[in-house]
Amino acid sequence: MTDTPRFIIERRFAAPLARVWSAWTDPDQLAAWFGPKGTAGSILAFDLRPGGEWRGRMEGPDGSVMYSKFVFREIDPPHRLVWVHGFADAEGNRVRAPFAALFPLEMLTTVLFREADGGTLVTLSWEPIDASPEEIAFFTDMMASMTGGWSGSFDQLDEFLAG
Repeated sequence: MTDTPRFIIERRFAAPLARVWSAWTDPDQLAAWFGPKGTAGSILAFDLRPGGEWRGRMEGPDGSVMYSKFVFREIDPPHRLVWVHGFADAEGNRVRAPFAALFPLEMLTTVLFREADGGTLVTLSWEPIDASPEEIAFFTDMMASMTGGWSGSFDQLDEFLAG
């Protein structure tokens, strides 16, 4: 067990496990729903294998642009995805979060999928990697905001799966 705080959010989706897994692992499907409400995203690279990169571009409602770079660590279809999560510049170089310099540079993301009540339960966790005490404190203070952001993404996934 670690002293590093973890952010955890769960949602049950009214769709079969295989369908939900595809929504997370097919770049065309992923681009249709991934990101906070009000944003538009695109997948720039998606190499679903350990060591492979998922790079994306997200436009906010105010016209702002952010880039992300995730590096896959584990893929266990259809039950588990693990990646290192962080922000990037347009070329894919790791950068600090554009909205907050104290947000951890990298986070370990684990997404678990399991059948539940005729649908699929998704459990997502974030844990800062090699973060300073100040970054960990900031991360902890941001958990309510992260809940809102991921809830919005999960709302969009719900709509995508229903459509």
